[in-house]
Amino acid sequence: MSYNNTFPRSLAAIGLYPGFTHEQFCCMMELERSDEIRALAHQEWLNLQGEEHDNSCYRWYLSYASMKSEYTRDMGYAYKSRSKNKNKEP
Repeated sequence: MSYNNTFPRSLAAIGLYPGFTHEQFCCMMELERSDEIRALAHQEWLNLQGEEHDNSCYRWYLSYASMKSEYTRDMGYAYKSRSKNKNKEP
């Protein structure tokens, strides 16, 4: 099985599953991630840098999962404000 078909362990460690939505990812990025999870995400991201992985659906997500939480805390803001506005509609 190629790596492209394997769900990254770092994304599973933060509570995501294959088929997650962008909204789910952004909301998870608001939570604190340990140094170990961020290091694993970075290693998994490095493993996807070859030309053969140009179409990997996980490369972008792993780059953000490897960042310190302080830089990703507001990623779910747009989704939260949109749902608040939906609740205000008559």
